[in-house]
Amino acid sequence: MKNLYMACRALYESAFPGSPKAWDDALFRHVMPQYLRVIREGEKPLSMLFSIPYPIKTAGGCLEARYLYAVATDPAYQGRGLAKQLLGEVAAEGYPVFLRPSSEGLFSFYQRAGFSPMSPMLTEVGTATPGDVTAFRHLSVEEYLRARTAFLSEPYAEPTLAFLSLGFSLGGAVALENEFVAFYERRGDLVWFKEWLGKREFAPRAAAFLGAAQYKLRTPDKGGAPFGVGIGVPRELAFSIALD
Repeated sequence: MKNLYMACRALYESAFPGSPKAWDDALFRHVMPQYLRVIREGEKPLSMLFSIPYPIKTAGGCLEARYLYAVATDPAYQGRGLAKQLLGEVAAEGYPVFLRPSSEGLFSFYQRAGFSPMSPMLTEVGTATPGDVTAFRHLSVEEYLRARTAFLSEPYAEPTLAFLSLGFSLGGAVALENEFVAFYERRGDLVWFKEWLGKREFAPRAAAFLGAAQYKLRTPDKGGAPFGVGIGVPRELAFSIALD
């Protein structure tokens, strides 16, 4: 298993370069080995992905689902349909599955593999603006998971505590009671509100509150562009917290 771990880590790092080592360490502690799905020859991974529990809250209750991440194929084996085969095998496990393509150009690949566009999202950028932030406050992971439910309607994807904690290692959450709640990451002078729920007019002040000069945010919006793709999930599913 150690050899497979190291080989998958190497394939992941070659396919998704540039992430901090501490982040990769935390990710692999979370996903290995229970969430790994792989086509391999011995201990050599040819194509891999992680199939991570990510429940969907519906009007009828909680639905088990899987978030797919780090779809990668060894360059020497690309063009043989291995990733498509692996995606099909994971979908055949019976859970609704969804993912965030790593680039716009990959949406067509996933559609050919049987996935449908889903989770329309509005994205905007702006400049931080100082103002009254006395009522703004930081939230813990647990507080954020509770607070976001007041701003969402079913169906929506509900990250597990362990999954969201990965994101909190790079950022956190901020809120203004009854107005907005947001999960963010810091990227230099930019704060990336990866999930913004509530009134967007507070975004410039929230960015200033967090010490950023610029902000980018995404929020569920029926008029937005598809954020992800899925099989067995409704197109309007609110899903915006991804490992991107």
